[in-house]
Amino acid sequence: MFDPSVLLDEDLQLIHALQIAPRASWAELANILESHPTTLAGRWERLTAAGIAWVGAHTIGARTNPLLAFIEVHCELAYKDAAVETFCKFAEIVSLDLSARDRTLLLTVSTDSFESVSERLIQDISTVPGVVSLDVFFATRLHFAGDGWRLNVLDRGQLASVQKLATRVENTNEPVPRIAPEVLHALARDGRRTASEIAREVGMSESTVRRQIRLGISRGVIRLRSEIAQDVTGNPLTVQWHGTLPAQLHDKAARVISTIPGLRLCVSTTGRTNFFIVMWLRSVADVLTVEQQLTAAVPELEIRESSVGLQIVKRVGWILGPGGRATGEVVAPRWGSDPVHP
Repeated sequence: MFDPSVLLDEDLQLIHALQIAPRASWAELANILESHPTTLAGRWERLTAAGIAWVGAHTIGARTNPLLAFIEVHCELAYKDAAVETFCKFAEIVSLDLSARDRTLLLTVSTDSFESVSERLIQDISTVPGVVSLDVFFATRLHFAGDGWRLNVLDRGQLASVQKLATRVENTNEPVPRIAPEVLHALARDGRRTASEIAREVGMSESTVRRQIRLGISRGVIRLRSEIAQDVTGNPLTVQWHGTLPAQLHDKAARVISTIPGLRLCVSTTGRTNFFIVMWLRSVADVLTVEQQLTAAVPELEIRESSVGLQIVKRVGWILGPGGRATGEVVAPRWGSDPVHP
């Protein structure tokens, strides 16, 4: 049931802060949020236990996974549930949406290479019972992703203070650092786990784990995202648009579109259309309003198709239940050619 009233202002402030600095300590955040570290810890524990908010590591945009693809799968209705369950187990399929259009599943894929998709993943998907056909389109430039979506409840002073706590991603040509798969998978399940907790679990030294986490984040291997259940955001509807736009206008259009509230994804793609947009909206009535905003902001954009998402079943590795709440089940993604996967 859609009910944004379940969150207090203090809850929203905490989640917003963690969207900016996912691994900031409770002590660091306490003064900024005018609270106490133990109070913040208890608040976060309540939110995560209810599946309302969580932090996880993912591979979209990571240096180890330069390829992002979207696969539309047309599935026989009688096999849909079983197919969804099977696809959720694929590490490379980081997100899965059910569409209201023509028995379609939208799979978001993050891998290390084109060959991983063309030579293996497509074949694996095709053999799943009930799959009738599939259509693949590849991201040619990722302009905006869910990592950038914000609640926007902190004031300017709080925002500036929290931003100082965020780990900066270096623009570097340094080699991709070696991060133990066990560390990556632990962060996928809980992006706020401390180095000491992970070290005890995986049998490594705390200093090694701390160094790997620091290098992994700063050099673009570990991407952290603080998420929130969609049913408490005030925007319970997911809408997708496929459009066409002259190639020279993509970057400019993305900058303009990023100012429209509710944006979750903006990406240039291959395929019948070349510009893909996803937003969270309040209601179906807002679809036309946003389309008018899009065409006013970018007159050259020709919207070819729109669809409403019925349910997000998996979001960057996390299996979701009703209302987009976390179930606690996580299918850790595969970083690069990671041979270890639990």
